[in-house]
Amino acid sequence: MDFSLLNIILIVVALVAVAAFVVTTLRNKRYLLKATRRINSKYSSLLSKAESENRRITVLYNSLKSPNSPTSLSDETPSAADVVDVERIAAEQKKLEAQQAELADRNRKLWTMSVTIEKDRQHIQSLKEEIEFQHRAVTSSIRYAKLIQNAALPSDEILNESFRDIFLLWRPRDIVSGDFYWMKRIGDTVIFCVADCTGHGVPGGFMSMLGVAFLNDICVTFNSETHPAAILEELRIKVMTTLKQEEQHIVQKDGMDVGLCILNLATMRMQFAGANNGMYHVRGSVLTEYKPVHNPIGAYPRMMPFENRDVDIQSGDYVYLFTDGFTDQLDIDNHKFTPRRLRMLLCDINAKTKKASEQAEMLSVEFDKWRKDVRQMDDILIGGYCIK
Repeated sequence: MDFSLLNIILIVVALVAVAAFVVTTLRNKRYLLKATRRINSKYSSLLSKAESENRRITVLYNSLKSPNSPTSLSDETPSAADVVDVERIAAEQKKLEAQQAELADRNRKLWTMSVTIEKDRQHIQSLKEEIEFQHRAVTSSIRYAKLIQNAALPSDEILNESFRDIFLLWRPRDIVSGDFYWMKRIGDTVIFCVADCTGHGVPGGFMSMLGVAFLNDICVTFNSETHPAAILEELRIKVMTTLKQEEQHIVQKDGMDVGLCILNLATMRMQFAGANNGMYHVRGSVLTEYKPVHNPIGAYPRMMPFENRDVDIQSGDYVYLFTDGFTDQLDIDNHKFTPRRLRMLLCDINAKTKKASEQAEMLSVEFDKWRKDVRQMDDILIGGYCIK
Protein backbone atom coordinates (compact mmCIF):
# COMPACT_ATOMS: atom_id res chain seq x y z
CA MET A 1 0.00 0.00 0.00
CA ASP A 2 1.48 3.29 -1.02
CA PHE A 3 1.44 6.54 0.91
CA SER A 4 -1.51 8.07 -0.99
CA LEU A 5 -3.76 5.12 -0.31
CA LEU A 6 -2.98 5.28 3.43
CA ASN A 7 -3.89 8.93 3.51
CA ILE A 8 -7.18 8.24 1.80
CA ILE A 9 -8.01 5.50 4.35
CA LEU A 10 -7.21 7.82 7.28
CA ILE A 11 -9.36 10.58 5.77
CA VAL A 12 -12.27 8.17 5.32
CA VAL A 13 -11.97 6.95 8.99
CA ALA A 14 -11.92 10.53 10.22
CA LEU A 15 -14.98 11.40 8.21
CA VAL A 16 -16.83 8.36 9.57
CA ALA A 17 -15.95 9.35 13.17
CA VAL A 18 -17.09 12.93 12.62
CA ALA A 19 -20.32 11.68 11.08
CA ALA A 20 -20.94 9.37 14.05
CA PHE A 21 -20.28 12.24 16.51
CA VAL A 22 -22.66 14.51 14.62
CA VAL A 23 -25.38 11.85 14.53
CA THR A 24 -24.99 11.15 18.28
CA THR A 25 -25.07 14.83 19.12
CA LEU A 26 -28.21 15.37 17.06
CA ARG A 27 -29.90 12.42 18.73
CA ASN A 28 -29.00 13.72 22.24
CA LYS A 29 -30.23 17.17 21.34
CA ARG A 30 -33.55 15.80 20.15
CA TYR A 31 -33.83 13.77 23.40
CA LEU A 32 -33.10 16.80 25.48
CA LEU A 33 -35.66 18.87 23.61
CA LYS A 34 -38.31 16.20 24.11
CA ALA A 35 -37.45 15.86 27.82
CA THR A 36 -37.56 19.62 28.30
CA ARG A 37 -40.98 19.79 26.63
CA ARG A 38 -42.25 16.95 28.86
CA ILE A 39 -40.96 18.65 32.03
CA ASN A 40 -42.42 22.01 31.02
CA SER A 41 -45.73 20.37 30.29
CA LYS A 42 -45.73 18.52 33.65
CA TYR A 43 -44.79 21.52 35.75
CA SER A 44 -47.19 23.79 33.86
CA SER A 45 -49.98 21.37 34.74
CA LEU A 46 -48.88 21.21 38.40
CA LEU A 47 -48.61 25.02 38.57
CA SER A 48 -52.06 25.35 37.07
CA LYS A 49 -53.49 22.92 39.61
CA ALA A 50 -51.70 24.72 42.47
CA GLU A 51 -53.08 28.06 41.35
CA SER A 52 -56.56 26.54 41.06
CA GLU A 53 -56.26 25.02 44.58
CA ASN A 54 -55.03 28.34 45.94
CA ARG A 55 -58.05 30.15 44.47
CA ARG A 56 -60.45 27.57 45.91
CA ILE A 57 -58.85 27.73 49.41
CA THR A 58 -58.93 31.53 49.32
CA VAL A 59 -62.59 31.53 48.40
CA LEU A 60 -63.33 28.88 51.06
CA TYR A 61 -61.44 30.84 53.74
CA ASN A 62 -63.34 34.03 52.89
CA SER A 63 -66.57 32.10 53.02
CA LEU A 64 -65.79 30.68 56.50
CA LYS A 65 -64.54 34.02 57.72
CA SER A 66 -67.76 35.78 56.68
CA PRO A 67 -70.47 33.11 56.72
CA ASN A 68 -73.30 35.64 56.42
CA SER A 69 -71.95 37.36 53.35
CA PRO A 70 -72.62 35.95 49.87
CA THR A 71 -69.70 34.03 48.48
CA SER A 72 -69.01 32.37 45.23
CA LEU A 73 -67.15 29.11 44.88
CA SER A 74 -67.43 29.38 41.10
CA ASP A 75 -68.72 26.32 39.39
CA GLU A 76 -66.05 24.06 40.73
CA THR A 77 -66.99 21.19 43.00
CA PRO A 78 -64.96 21.12 46.31
CA SER A 79 -62.28 18.48 46.26
CA ALA A 80 -61.62 15.91 49.03
CA ALA A 81 -58.81 18.13 50.34
CA ASP A 82 -61.32 21.01 50.65
CA VAL A 83 -63.68 18.80 52.62
CA VAL A 84 -60.84 17.69 54.97
CA ASP A 85 -59.82 21.33 55.50
CA VAL A 86 -63.38 22.32 56.32
CA GLU A 87 -63.75 19.45 58.80
CA ARG A 88 -60.41 20.28 60.40
CA ILE A 89 -61.32 23.94 60.72
CA ALA A 90 -64.70 23.00 62.18
CA ALA A 91 -62.99 20.71 64.69
CA GLU A 92 -60.58 23.47 65.65
CA GLN A 93 -63.49 25.87 66.05
CA LYS A 94 -65.27 23.42 68.36
CA LYS A 95 -62.05 22.98 70.34
CA LEU A 96 -61.68 26.75 70.66
CA GLU A 97 -65.30 27.05 71.75
CA ALA A 98 -64.73 24.36 74.43
CA GLN A 99 -61.62 26.17 75.65
CA GLN A 100 -63.55 29.44 75.72
CA ALA A 101 -66.30 27.80 77.78
CA GLU A 102 -63.67 26.38 80.15
CA LEU A 103 -62.04 29.79 80.52
CA ALA A 104 -65.42 31.36 81.20
CA ASP A 105 -66.05 28.73 83.91
CA ARG A 106 -62.64 29.40 85.43
CA ASN A 107 -63.31 33.13 85.39
CA ARG A 108 -66.59 32.57 87.24
CA LYS A 109 -64.78 30.47 89.84
CA LEU A 110 -62.01 33.05 90.18
CA TRP A 111 -64.58 35.78 90.63
CA THR A 112 -66.32 33.76 93.34
CA MET A 113 -62.98 33.15 95.03
CA SER A 114 -62.04 36.83 94.82
CA VAL A 115 -65.35 37.81 96.41
CA THR A 116 -64.77 35.27 99.22
CA ILE A 117 -61.18 36.46 99.72
CA GLU A 118 -62.31 40.07 99.89
CA LYS A 119 -64.90 39.17 102.53
CA ASP A 120 -62.25 37.28 104.51
CA ARG A 121 -59.86 40.20 104.13
CA GLN A 122 -62.46 42.60 105.48
CA HIS A 123 -63.15 40.22 108.37
CA ILE A 124 -59.44 39.92 109.16
CA GLN A 125 -59.04 43.69 108.96
CA SER A 126 -61.93 44.06 111.38
CA LEU A 127 -60.33 41.55 113.77
CA LYS A 128 -56.97 43.31 113.41
CA GLU A 129 -58.51 46.65 114.30
CA GLU A 130 -60.29 45.10 117.27
CA ILE A 131 -57.06 43.45 118.50
CA GLU A 132 -55.14 46.70 118.05
CA PHE A 133 -57.82 48.52 120.04
CA GLN A 134 -57.62 45.93 122.82
CA HIS A 135 -53.82 46.04 122.71
CA ARG A 136 -53.85 49.81 123.06
CA ALA A 137 -56.28 49.52 125.97
CA VAL A 138 -54.19 46.87 127.73
CA THR A 139 -50.94 48.75 127.06
CA SER A 140 -52.50 51.94 128.38
CA SER A 141 -53.54 50.09 131.54
CA ILE A 142 -50.05 48.64 131.97
CA ARG A 143 -48.47 52.06 131.48
CA TYR A 144 -50.75 53.42 134.16
CA ALA A 145 -49.71 50.49 136.38
CA LYS A 146 -46.11 51.57 135.78
CA LEU A 147 -46.95 55.02 137.11
CA ILE A 148 -48.38 53.41 140.24
CA GLN A 149 -45.30 51.20 140.60
CA ASN A 150 -43.00 54.21 140.25
CA ALA A 151 -45.03 56.13 142.84
CA ALA A 152 -44.52 53.28 145.34
CA LEU A 153 -40.74 53.46 144.99
CA PRO A 154 -38.60 55.80 147.10
CA SER A 155 -38.33 59.35 145.84
CA ASP A 156 -35.12 60.84 144.48
CA GLU A 157 -34.99 63.25 147.45
CA ILE A 158 -34.92 60.41 149.99
CA LEU A 159 -32.27 58.56 148.00
CA ASN A 160 -30.01 61.59 147.48
CA GLU A 161 -30.15 62.81 151.09
CA SER A 162 -28.85 59.49 152.39
CA PHE A 163 -25.88 58.95 150.05
CA ARG A 164 -23.10 61.03 148.55
CA ASP A 165 -24.05 59.83 145.08
CA ILE A 166 -26.36 57.15 143.76
CA PHE A 167 -27.54 55.57 140.53
CA LEU A 168 -30.22 53.01 139.80
CA LEU A 169 -29.88 51.30 136.42
CA TRP A 170 -33.48 50.06 136.12
CA ARG A 171 -34.55 48.62 132.77
CA PRO A 172 -37.84 46.67 132.87
CA ARG A 173 -38.27 44.16 130.08
CA ASP A 174 -42.04 44.68 129.69
CA ILE A 175 -43.05 48.19 130.85
CA VAL A 176 -43.71 47.17 134.47
CA SER A 177 -40.99 45.32 136.30
CA GLY A 178 -40.58 42.40 138.66
CA ASP A 179 -37.38 44.05 139.92
CA PHE A 180 -37.75 46.83 142.46
CA TYR A 181 -35.62 48.94 144.78
CA TRP A 182 -36.68 50.14 148.19
CA MET A 183 -35.32 52.40 150.89
CA LYS A 184 -36.43 53.75 154.22
CA ARG A 185 -34.64 56.19 156.51
CA ILE A 186 -35.28 56.23 160.24
CA GLY A 187 -33.14 58.87 161.94
CA ASP A 188 -29.51 58.14 161.10
CA THR A 189 -30.31 54.62 159.91
CA VAL A 190 -30.85 53.84 156.25
CA ILE A 191 -32.42 50.55 155.18
CA PHE A 192 -32.13 49.87 151.46
CA CYS A 193 -32.49 46.88 149.19
CA VAL A 194 -32.76 45.61 145.62
CA ALA A 195 -35.16 42.75 144.91
CA ASP A 196 -36.00 40.43 142.01
CA CYS A 197 -39.52 38.97 142.05
CA THR A 198 -40.58 35.83 140.26
CA GLY A 199 -41.54 36.62 136.68
CA HIS A 200 -41.57 39.93 134.87
CA GLY A 201 -44.17 42.16 133.31
CA VAL A 202 -47.57 42.28 135.00
CA PRO A 203 -47.10 39.21 137.31
CA GLY A 204 -43.70 40.48 138.38
CA GLY A 205 -45.17 43.94 138.88
CA PHE A 206 -47.83 42.54 141.25
CA MET A 207 -45.18 40.72 143.26
CA SER A 208 -43.03 43.83 143.46
CA MET A 209 -45.95 45.83 144.88
CA LEU A 210 -46.44 43.11 147.51
CA GLY A 211 -42.74 43.31 148.37
CA VAL A 212 -42.81 47.09 148.80
CA ALA A 213 -45.96 46.89 150.95
CA PHE A 214 -44.49 44.12 153.13
CA LEU A 215 -41.20 45.97 153.69
CA ASN A 216 -43.04 49.15 154.64
CA ASP A 217 -45.13 47.16 157.11
CA ILE A 218 -42.16 45.31 158.62
CA CYS A 219 -40.12 48.48 159.21
CA VAL A 220 -42.90 50.16 161.19
CA THR A 221 -41.55 48.37 164.26
CA PHE A 222 -37.88 48.88 163.31
CA ASN A 223 -35.42 49.65 166.12
CA SER A 224 -31.67 49.70 166.68
CA GLU A 225 -31.68 45.96 167.42
CA THR A 226 -33.25 45.05 164.07
CA HIS A 227 -30.87 43.28 161.71
CA PRO A 228 -31.13 42.62 157.94
CA ALA A 229 -31.56 38.87 158.42
CA ALA A 230 -34.53 39.44 160.73
CA ILE A 231 -36.22 41.65 158.11
CA LEU A 232 -35.73 38.95 155.46
CA GLU A 233 -37.09 36.24 157.78
CA GLU A 234 -40.24 38.26 158.46
CA LEU A 235 -40.58 39.06 154.75
CA ARG A 236 -40.42 35.33 153.96
CA ILE A 237 -43.21 34.59 156.42
CA LYS A 238 -45.43 37.29 154.92
CA VAL A 239 -44.86 36.09 151.36
CA MET A 240 -45.55 32.46 152.23
CA THR A 241 -48.69 33.36 154.19
CA THR A 242 -50.08 35.67 151.48
CA LEU A 243 -49.41 33.17 148.68
CA LYS A 244 -50.70 30.28 150.84
CA GLN A 245 -47.41 28.45 150.51
CA GLU A 246 -47.72 27.06 154.04
CA GLU A 247 -50.38 24.61 152.84
CA GLN A 248 -48.47 21.43 152.05
CA HIS A 249 -50.70 20.36 149.16
CA ILE A 250 -50.04 23.63 147.33
CA VAL A 251 -46.63 24.02 145.72
CA GLN A 252 -45.94 27.66 144.83
CA LYS A 253 -42.60 28.76 143.44
CA ASP A 254 -43.45 32.45 143.54
CA GLY A 255 -41.26 34.63 145.68
CA MET A 256 -38.34 37.04 145.43
CA ASP A 257 -34.57 37.31 145.75
CA VAL A 258 -33.41 40.20 147.91
CA GLY A 259 -30.15 41.86 148.88
CA LEU A 260 -30.72 44.16 151.90
CA CYS A 261 -28.43 46.50 153.82
CA ILE A 262 -28.78 48.52 157.02
CA LEU A 263 -26.40 51.49 157.26
CA ASN A 264 -25.93 53.67 160.34
CA LEU A 265 -24.70 57.03 159.07
CA ALA A 266 -23.65 58.15 162.57
CA THR A 267 -21.45 55.16 163.43
CA MET A 268 -20.60 54.16 159.81
CA ARG A 269 -21.55 50.58 160.55
CA MET A 270 -23.28 48.51 157.94
CA GLN A 271 -24.75 45.03 157.78
CA PHE A 272 -25.86 42.96 154.83
CA ALA A 273 -28.12 39.94 154.41
CA GLY A 274 -29.03 38.30 151.15
CA ALA A 275 -31.66 35.89 149.87
CA ASN A 276 -30.05 34.64 146.64
CA ASN A 277 -28.85 38.18 145.86
CA GLY A 278 -25.32 39.16 146.90
CA MET A 279 -23.52 42.48 147.29
CA TYR A 280 -20.32 44.00 145.93
CA HIS A 281 -18.29 46.48 147.99
CA VAL A 282 -15.69 48.52 146.10
CA ARG A 283 -13.00 50.63 147.75
CA GLY A 284 -10.61 52.19 145.30
CA SER A 285 -9.93 49.38 142.83
CA VAL A 286 -10.57 46.53 145.27
CA LEU A 287 -13.86 44.66 145.07
CA THR A 288 -15.16 42.53 147.94
CA GLU A 289 -18.05 40.15 147.36
CA TYR A 290 -20.61 39.38 150.09
CA LYS A 291 -22.44 36.21 149.22
CA PRO A 292 -26.08 35.51 150.09
CA VAL A 293 -27.84 32.51 151.59
CA HIS A 294 -29.06 30.39 148.72
CA ASN A 295 -32.71 30.58 149.67
CA PRO A 296 -35.43 32.77 148.13
CA ILE A 297 -38.03 34.79 149.97
CA GLY A 298 -40.78 32.19 149.79
CA ALA A 299 -41.27 28.46 150.09
CA TYR A 300 -38.21 26.32 149.42
CA PRO A 301 -37.56 22.58 149.82
CA ARG A 302 -34.69 23.17 152.23
CA MET A 303 -35.19 26.48 154.00
CA MET A 304 -32.19 27.91 155.83
CA PRO A 305 -32.03 30.94 158.12
CA PHE A 306 -30.70 34.14 156.63
CA GLU A 307 -27.36 35.46 157.90
CA ASN A 308 -26.06 38.91 158.82
CA ARG A 309 -22.71 40.00 157.45
CA ASP A 310 -20.83 43.01 158.82
CA VAL A 311 -19.36 45.33 156.20
CA ASP A 312 -16.27 47.47 156.76
CA ILE A 313 -17.50 50.71 155.27
CA GLN A 314 -15.83 54.10 154.72
CA SER A 315 -16.81 57.38 153.15
CA GLY A 316 -16.44 57.27 149.36
CA ASP A 317 -16.92 53.51 149.14
CA TYR A 318 -19.36 52.12 146.61
CA VAL A 319 -21.93 49.44 147.46
CA TYR A 320 -23.62 47.61 144.59
CA LEU A 321 -26.87 45.66 144.91
CA PHE A 322 -28.21 43.92 141.82
CA THR A 323 -30.53 41.34 140.31
CA ASP A 324 -29.50 38.60 137.89
CA GLY A 325 -30.94 40.20 134.76
CA PHE A 326 -27.64 41.84 133.77
CA THR A 327 -25.40 38.82 134.36
CA ASP A 328 -27.81 36.30 132.76
CA GLN A 329 -28.21 38.26 129.54
CA LEU A 330 -27.16 36.28 126.44
CA ASP A 331 -25.13 37.58 123.52
CA ILE A 332 -25.49 36.56 119.87
CA ASP A 333 -23.40 33.42 120.57
CA ASN A 334 -25.71 32.36 123.42
CA HIS A 335 -23.15 33.20 126.13
CA LYS A 336 -24.12 34.78 129.45
CA PHE A 337 -22.51 37.96 130.66
CA THR A 338 -21.72 36.21 134.01
CA PRO A 339 -21.05 37.67 137.50
CA ARG A 340 -17.30 37.51 136.91
CA ARG A 341 -17.55 39.93 133.99
CA LEU A 342 -19.74 42.24 136.07
CA ARG A 343 -17.16 42.32 138.88
CA MET A 344 -14.37 43.12 136.41
CA LEU A 345 -16.53 45.79 134.79
CA LEU A 346 -17.31 47.47 138.13
CA CYS A 347 -13.62 47.54 139.05
CA ASP A 348 -12.79 49.09 135.69
CA ILE A 349 -15.58 51.65 136.01
CA ASN A 350 -14.47 52.68 139.50
CA ALA A 351 -10.94 53.20 138.22
CA LYS A 352 -12.30 55.62 135.60
CA THR A 353 -14.91 57.60 137.53
CA LYS A 354 -16.66 57.90 140.87
CA LYS A 355 -19.60 59.84 139.47
CA ALA A 356 -22.74 57.72 139.73
CA SER A 357 -24.41 58.96 136.54
CA GLU A 358 -21.28 58.19 134.51
CA GLN A 359 -21.04 54.73 136.05
CA ALA A 360 -24.66 54.04 135.13
CA GLU A 361 -24.04 55.18 131.56
CA MET A 362 -20.98 52.93 131.24
CA LEU A 363 -22.94 49.93 132.52
CA SER A 364 -25.81 50.62 130.12
CA VAL A 365 -23.46 50.99 127.12
CA GLU A 366 -21.64 47.78 128.02
CA PHE A 367 -24.94 45.91 128.35
CA ASP A 368 -26.15 47.03 124.91
CA LYS A 369 -22.75 46.25 123.42
CA TRP A 370 -22.94 42.74 124.86
CA ARG A 371 -26.45 41.80 123.73
CA LYS A 372 -26.42 43.67 120.38
CA ASP A 373 -29.59 42.53 118.58
CA VAL A 374 -30.53 39.89 121.16
CA ARG A 375 -33.77 40.68 122.98
CA GLN A 376 -33.49 41.70 126.63
CA MET A 377 -34.29 38.51 128.51
CA ASP A 378 -35.21 39.75 131.97
CA ASP A 379 -35.72 42.87 134.05
CA ILE A 380 -32.46 44.59 134.94
CA LEU A 381 -31.68 46.48 138.13
CA ILE A 382 -28.30 47.54 139.50
CA GLY A 383 -28.08 50.02 142.36
CA GLY A 384 -24.82 51.86 143.01
CA TYR A 385 -24.64 53.63 146.41
CA CYS A 386 -21.69 55.90 147.21
CA ILE A 387 -21.31 56.28 150.99
CA LYS A 388 -21.16 59.81 152.39
